Amino acid sequence: MTKNTQTARPSNDTAWAAVILGSAGLVGALWAGGALAIVTTGGHPHGGLLAGIRALAHARGPAGAWGEIAPGPTRYWAVTAVVVAAAVLLAIGARRLFAPAAPNQADVYRLPGTASPREIRHTCSPRAVRRRGRHLRPSIDNPAARDVGFRVGVARRIGTWTSVEDSVVVLGPARSGKDLHLVVNVILDAPGAVIATSTRPDNIAQTIDARRNLGPVAVFDPQHLAGDVRVGLRWSLTRGCDKPMTAMIRAAGLAAGSGKGAEDGSFWQGQTEAALRALLMAAALDHRGAADLYRWSLTPAAVQDAIAILETHPRAPAGWATALNAVADSDPRQRDSVWLGVRQSLAALGDPDVLAAVTPAPGEQFDPEAFIRRRGTLYLVGTATGAGAAANLVAAFIEDIVETARHLAAALPGARLDPPIMVMLNEIGNLAPLPSLPTLMSEGGGTGICTWAVLQSLAQARHKWGEQAAATVWDASTTKIILGGGGNAGDLRDLASLIGERDETTWAENRAHDGTRSRSSSLRRIPIMDSGRLRTLPFGVAVLLLRSVPPSIIRMRRWTSRYDVRRCSRRGPATAVSDEAHIGFTRNVDNSVIRAHDERTSIASEEVTKR
Repeated sequence: MTKNTQTARPSNDTAWAAVILGSAGLVGALWAGGALAIVTTGGHPHGGLLAGIRALAHARGPAGAWGEIAPGPTRYWAVTAVVVAAAVLLAIGARRLFAPAAPNQADVYRLPGTASPREIRHTCSPRAVRRRGRHLRPSIDNPAARDVGFRVGVARRIGTWTSVEDSVVVLGPARSGKDLHLVVNVILDAPGAVIATSTRPDNIAQTIDARRNLGPVAVFDPQHLAGDVRVGLRWSLTRGCDKPMTAMIRAAGLAAGSGKGAEDGSFWQGQTEAALRALLMAAALDHRGAADLYRWSLTPAAVQDAIAILETHPRAPAGWATALNAVADSDPRQRDSVWLGVRQSLAALGDPDVLAAVTPAPGEQFDPEAFIRRRGTLYLVGTATGAGAAANLVAAFIEDIVETARHLAAALPGARLDPPIMVMLNEIGNLAPLPSLPTLMSEGGGTGICTWAVLQSLAQARHKWGEQAAATVWDASTTKIILGGGGNAGDLRDLASLIGERDETTWAENRAHDGTRSRSSSLRRIPIMDSGRLRTLPFGVAVLLLRSVPPSIIRMRRWTSRYDVRRCSRRGPATAVSDEAHIGFTRNVDNSVIRAHDERTSIASEEVTKR
């Protein structure tokens, strides 16, 4: 008869060794306790090693076991019990400290197959981040870790950091602690300018006081979602669009997602971009505002005004008027399909509040160069749903600043911004798809543009950008941070496969007919973390995937535990900021001019709405 049993438990030899060592330790502890008790009475212990064992048989008179005067049984056994307890505690502590993690180890921070302390120190420790510090921040002689990186957690009792040249994707469903442990901390720690998107005002209230100590702060909130936390920043939709490249970039941001769900969606989105860039160019050349853009978008017949500007203005690019006229005079079915995309891209301007947010007064123009140079902080709040959905405007605003950052970096030594600009795309999956995101993730770190994309799931990314673009964003990210709680079984399996596999030793016990036994071992490959364990990661714990390094299980830090936040909170909540707080981003703001301009904008919006 042969009986085969596969198990991951240690062999019998190991178990017997543990029993022998434990027994020896107990004997030693009993002898040490008795000897210490005798010493406390002024005696000199002469009994051998087994005296402590013999004392167990003479519980009421331990002196008989030692062959000499011994203390009373109460003192003797009290001292012995303390010594034995101390020995047991030391043994347990030593086992936890030095014993390797078992394959079924419950401690998530020490899973077999994850990065070792040596690998962590070499790749993502503060020292590793500082290694390229002088290259990343040449303006600082000896940069600290906080100057060139962001602390994301602790792994194997070692602080783990990402570099400012890393592009990061954060995956975590709603209520998984992305803002609590990562987003707010990164915004607070950013050494330079910050662009932070959100669909809620939470992060603004939590960071605005601390960021205001570093530079000017403003909130672009065309839908008025931020409540009392606001700064009256207005951004011109047509700023700089008298330059063809700016008009093309602005149009790409506005048209983002316009062809989604339609057959040949990329074609229709391209047609929408072509029409929008011509409208933006015409508005910029003739000093028109967002109200005229909205009026032109309502019907193809209304663009004759824009066509006339492009035909007669000396700075109009050749062929743009012809292209716009071709759309207006094309086959009605094709024309209506293109104009549907144009109308959808500018539909938010039908809301008077949104129209006012993109219609600055004279002298109130937002200056992206000043924003970057002065280490400003700009919060962009918007949604892709509801009345006055302004997600496309937010995307176009981001594209405006990012393009300016690229030009500034190109003119600097090493073609890199110093300090780098942080683009925190929080809840980007609930906004319009950012056209430049794949490029930002792959190239931004080399120019001093640090990009974090915070998503709820991979499925959300595929839905927002499409299969190919989402894969590009995911592959281009040098760092991936995965939180627990995901509910898509397919994505969980893919993530578990990405985390990798490890070797596990299995033992087989064979019993023959004659009663003899034999044991053999074999290796098999198993997941480091299966999909079930990945889904059930504790709150505040994440998997860190950094380039080609084995995964690290990190314990993240709550922003509420930061000293600088507690100091700011003692000064009171950040409920409002004056409209002059963003003066560093604009030119010569005259409040009387602004008030008069607001009145004219309100009248224009009413007329547009009536039409």
